[in-house]
Amino acid sequence: MKVAFISDLHANLEAARALTPSLSEADMVVCLGDVLGYYCQVNEIMDWVREHVTVCVLGNHDWFVLTGCPDGVPPAVKFGVDHAAATLEADHARWLKNLPLLWGGHLADKSMLIAHGSPWNPLEDYLYDDSPKLPELGDFKFDILGFGQTHRYHLTRSASGLVLNPGAVGQSRDRATLGHATAAIVDTMSMEVTRSIERYDTAKVIQLARQCGAGEWIGKHLVS
Repeated sequence: MKVAFISDLHANLEAARALTPSLSEADMVVCLGDVLGYYCQVNEIMDWVREHVTVCVLGNHDWFVLTGCPDGVPPAVKFGVDHAAATLEADHARWLKNLPLLWGGHLADKSMLIAHGSPWNPLEDYLYDDSPKLPELGDFKFDILGFGQTHRYHLTRSASGLVLNPGAVGQSRDRATLGHATAAIVDTMSMEVTRSIERYDTAKVIQLARQCGAGEWIGKHLVS
């Protein structure tokens, strides 16, 4: 079977739509959080996630939408959170509130542990390639351990299995994939990982955000 991993959609339906054909080839889709934040297709992306995703965990931006935006966050973060909080439909809010911070279980005969930031601190940790915590993820005995948050792709193989960050759907921060939506698809028989990288219309995303009141900073990480 094939399991697709996605993360950090950030209310960017254009990016999600670009990935839909490749995700449809997977048997199930796992979302590692941050469905909302930054951009403005709030209820549209919630509709998309609820249609396509099998398992989803809560991200920090999702948490901010539900509980309030912390003081001192960058303008782009505050804009996306405030916009989502003001426009999120009640049924979608109820669904979001029921998402776990950490999910562990079996899919496609493989044991999986998923979180947005890390298993230790799902909302606040950032596991970049140079993080001293990364090698410790091998201590968790799961076939696949997935995380997001950094908007950057990562893949290592521990003694127990895969440690995977699929990168971001809605706001890639890998230099080579700016303006592209990214996902990772795991073949659970061979445990091989294939990346899906699709260009989308970033101008439409930026234009819509500016119509909703975003500043010039909204294009950061979407265009080089």
